[in-house]
Amino acid sequence: MAGMDLKQEFRDLLQVSGWSQAEAARQLAMTPSALSQIVRENSPVRPSPVTLRLFGLLLWPKRPGAARRLARRQRDRRAEKWEQDLIRALRRIPPKTRRPILSVLYAMIDAARSKGAGGKKPRRPGRRRGG
Repeated sequence: MAGMDLKQEFRDLLQVSGWSQAEAARQLAMTPSALSQIVRENSPVRPSPVTLRLFGLLLWPKRPGAARRLARRQRDRRAEKWEQDLIRALRRIPPKTRRPILSVLYAMIDAARSKGAGGKKPRRPGRRRGG
């Protein structure tokens, strides 16, 4: 898992917990300064997987519904390696150059989906046939 993903997962847990940074630090047996460095965007400090696991285990009995929603969201957010590689490559391209590339990419995706549907336009999820 990439470092920024660990930081975001930690931030998500902190938000769902409803705890202040000081309370989360106390619950996790770390200093408020260490927790602040994990949460801060420009800091290279990342939580360990063990810390994330502990945070989740502490949170589960206190807010089970929120913890389940967070776990589902995190599972859905995890991208496969090829997706991560593509995202990294696209992020290295300046936005003005990236826009036309994305337009072509989306057109190719739409064409591939249409072709896979026997030449028909693909149905959008959630739409019903008929009236």
